[in-house]
Amino acid sequence: MNYEEKSENYYSNIRHDLIKFFDKSKDIKVLEIGAAYGETLFYLKEKGIAKEAIGIELFEDKMNQNKYKNIDRFIFGNINDIDLLEFEAYFDLILLPDVLEHIYDPKLTLSKVHKYLKPSGEIIVSMPNIRHYSAFVKIFIRGDFKYEESGIFDYTHVRFYCKKNIKELLESSGFKTIHVESSIKNYKGKSVAKIINLLTFGIFEELFSKQYFFKLSKIQQ
Repeated sequence: MNYEEKSENYYSNIRHDLIKFFDKSKDIKVLEIGAAYGETLFYLKEKGIAKEAIGIELFEDKMNQNKYKNIDRFIFGNINDIDLLEFEAYFDLILLPDVLEHIYDPKLTLSKVHKYLKPSGEIIVSMPNIRHYSAFVKIFIRGDFKYEESGIFDYTHVRFYCKKNIKELLESSGFKTIHVESSIKNYKGKSVAKIINLLTFGIFEELFSKQYFFKLSKIQQ
């Protein structure tokens, strides 16, 4: 199975969980890598946050052209195979929502992101956390490493990370961490895991977090 065989719901959402992590300055230039149908970028345009919104997606869904939102530009292809020379030091904000774990060479991707970002720009990254307790149960208790449609064991994941490894990957690629937040911390609903995390003062936060969110600034190289 590949990306083209994934369900439409996999690609259709507004990433409010990422939007909350950056200042809502007006009229910024935004690039989203893994833009799906452009829902998040279109939302940023509608709210007046983005004056220019460009999305990169691995393939074009030619069977559902009506799903694509009206943003400034869609670019289809592998980010590591694309050279966007006209966008060097161009974007104020670059979003990478659950993207890097799908890429064989994420360091190359981040080097391109670094090149396309303004000196004062920021990136927002979300990535799954393989240290989540469900992974322990699945592998060590059930003896099962079966891939799934989505989530930590998404069958299109080619790399797996813990919080520490995500931070190392990003900071070794020319970025400085501004803020980190776990999914269990920003989860708005109620759950047993969230209650336990609060009662234990976050000691086991990494075991309860399926995902981590990083906000980073560009370091001049």
